[in-house]
Amino acid sequence: MFMEINRRALYNSLRANWMLNSSLAVEPWQIEDYRSIPLEELFLRLMNHGLHLEKISFCAFADLVDSPEELTESLTADFEMDEKSLDQIYLLIFELWRRLVVERPSLTIFCDEIDHQIYLYDSGQIHNEEAIQDALANLQIILDENVDEGTDPLEAFEYMNEACANDLESFLLDYISEQIDNDHLSYASDLIEGFGAYVHHIKWFELLRARVLAFSEPEEANHIIQGLIEDIAKENDLEFILEVLSYFVRSGDEQTFKQLVKKAGSLLQTEDDFQVLVSICADFYHRLDLEHIENKFQNLLDKRVNFDLDKKIDRNDPELAGFLKNFSAT
Repeated sequence: MFMEINRRALYNSLRANWMLNSSLAVEPWQIEDYRSIPLEELFLRLMNHGLHLEKISFCAFADLVDSPEELTESLTADFEMDEKSLDQIYLLIFELWRRLVVERPSLTIFCDEIDHQIYLYDSGQIHNEEAIQDALANLQIILDENVDEGTDPLEAFEYMNEACANDLESFLLDYISEQIDNDHLSYASDLIEGFGAYVHHIKWFELLRARVLAFSEPEEANHIIQGLIEDIAKENDLEFILEVLSYFVRSGDEQTFKQLVKKAGSLLQTEDDFQVLVSICADFYHRLDLEHIENKFQNLLDKRVNFDLDKKIDRNDPELAGFLKNFSAT
């Protein structure tokens, strides 16, 4: 049953990858936008596979099952078909269910809508965020209902995540962060509270919580940050350290900032890592109005503007050593 649930997610993932790289070897039906196909065409394609249906009969058959996956299995039970034909039929039935059985959205229909809204959001095609906010609200409702029935929160979230083509936790982190950047603090706080119990990477949500609290309760925000810094000392998570350093660009003391820079400096892997760290430092000293330090770091970035960002960092690079020397006195 899980593979049946995951089938639509696989299609969405393949189509998303193809849109990023059109040279992928795929057949047209595997990456087609089924949402744009007229209703009559969907039924015509089913007829070409031997399924003679129209709106009334489709809805009548749908009333007997709970999902487009079950309907596909029911309608093709008496046919001998290869997997390719079954997949084609499934995608057609899925789209018909999405349009015609709107009062009974299945798990896969719901997850497909989340994937669709995330695609629109990431591609800059959302002009009104109400749809994606509704999708996230419904996601929270489904998770809460499952937990109320005894499901483990992490297991509930993982099940939903596996039915989606996107990594829901990564999207939530990015989406909430953008809400904070846009000063939508109340909504960001609601999302943090609503999904905090379901995610695996608690420290990332705690950092988001600190960013929200920094505007109204700076002492509580600093308390959270201090706890995260204690955790940083036990780990080697460069990406997270860089995010905490970015927090310090807006609020934070220089001594702790320097300690975190030294820790990050020991974990650099690529030229991109190095330039991101230098850029954060330039922004931090801009906030402190220490223009001479800011300019020094900005000049370093200018010198390396044409460097290959994917290249492995050279630990013997004199410019790296010179940069880290700025933070070695603490």
